[in-house]
Amino acid sequence: MFDFLATEAPSPTPRQIARSLRWLGWTGFWLQAFLGFIPILVVITNVLSKPQRQTGGTSFGLGLAIVCLVILFFSIYWCFRYTKLANRLETPDLRPAKADVTRDLKLGVLANLGIMSSAVVIALVRVGELTFKMLTLPQGATVIAPNQIGTTLASPGALITPSNMIAIQAMICTIAAGLIGTVVALLLLYQIGQHRNSDAPR
Repeated sequence: MFDFLATEAPSPTPRQIARSLRWLGWTGFWLQAFLGFIPILVVITNVLSKPQRQTGGTSFGLGLAIVCLVILFFSIYWCFRYTKLANRLETPDLRPAKADVTRDLKLGVLANLGIMSSAVVIALVRVGELTFKMLTLPQGATVIAPNQIGTTLASPGALITPSNMIAIQAMICTIAAGLIGTVVALLLLYQIGQHRNSDAPR
């Protein structure tokens, strides 16, 4: 279906394009929904526990994470929209123009690039903070978990906790979700670009 090495690939029919839109749309929808579960859970937990820990406004990192998740929700919906677009392509009377399909796919690429960019910024800041905390430990120090009986070589605030690792996992899942959405949209854009007939999509 996607022969990238062929110098002259055959022009796909509207039915083939619709089939690709459908199965790639559903694939992107379910994979992004699955990968987005952990980030959504982490952000909701942070938002619900924020009033107890901080009386000020929302931090920049949390605000950026919320924006990132809003774009992820949009991307998940957009993958579902590809399946509806497939139904329209199979109906000659409702068939959209090629330019309209291309515009929708480009919007999907931009949305997913936004997801990855914001998640990478969050990851760089968060991992940088954790790296700085680890560098403050004495050379060759043995880290003892907080609340454990005995002496510790570092304060609890300088330790990497399980919640830190869950947050990092959430950022990786968000980047992966954005990557999947980008690949789906680019594959569909490639197939639309191979279409050379003027009848459908027009």
